Amino acid sequence: MTSSMGHTRFLDKTLLSITRLAEQSLFSEVSAQRRGLLQSLDVRTKLFTLLFLLVVISLLRTPLAIWLMYGLSLVLAALSRVPLRFFLKRVWLFVPLFSAAIVLPALLNVITPGDSVLVILRLDSPHTWGPYSIPAEIAITRQGLQGGIVFISRVAASVSFAVLFTLTSKWSDIFAGLRSLFVPRMFVMTLSLTYRYLFVFLRQIQDMYRGRKSRTIRSISSAADRNWTASRIGVSFKRSVRMSEDIYHAMISRGFQGEFPVSRRFRARARDYAWLVTNCGFGVIIVLLERSLL
Repeated sequence: MTSSMGHTRFLDKTLLSITRLAEQSLFSEVSAQRRGLLQSLDVRTKLFTLLFLLVVISLLRTPLAIWLMYGLSLVLAALSRVPLRFFLKRVWLFVPLFSAAIVLPALLNVITPGDSVLVILRLDSPHTWGPYSIPAEIAITRQGLQGGIVFISRVAASVSFAVLFTLTSKWSDIFAGLRSLFVPRMFVMTLSLTYRYLFVFLRQIQDMYRGRKSRTIRSISSAADRNWTASRIGVSFKRSVRMSEDIYHAMISRGFQGEFPVSRRFRARARDYAWLVTNCGFGVIIVLLERSLL
């Protein structure tokens, strides 16, 4: 009984934490309403700058240069009055999650041959299956570590700028900015509907779990718990399909003709042009210095 109750409390905390984090990350616009550097810029300027900085990060090849770009994101976060702890949590929650699956295998000499740093496993002899071969010693290589550090650094810097952009911009402005930059309307409309629907979907999952918990008066076996979870996945899918149809019919009944009207009109100012020139110049200088061309 104690183990089951502890398991239930753990699931409760996990579900609430995931829901709260998703709501704060996707739907909170507290940072976007602060009076900071990035909040004062035209969203189109920020979109173009974000794309340019991501290209610059992809061109850099040394960890020092990439971490210099990461440091720039921290400075911009401070100038935009984004709480540093809040910002770091949003970045480093996703970096290990999405990088580990790619980086960890690449550290081994099976994927990245090179100088062994740490032997993980010793086999009796090498094994070969067609074009694939496994050496007698499976080890972490120096070349694999170097490649892993560069990859994680790029992911961290790229995610930092992307998170900073979303934290300092309202989603309605982002969608309007994408349309004003001639991004295909179907793509923007899909993003807009996904954003609006995701919050409802998260609430729906949370309500289902809480409703089940409120009607449960005794402990439930793990097998029954898994069966209920599997059935709720199917129910959630059916509800999402039905809700999408209802939303579409409601849009048609209100005169929707395939495109959302853009009510926000953007106007670039001197600070926006200064921001573009400064960031483009900084990015070009970093790339040229790293490649000893300047």
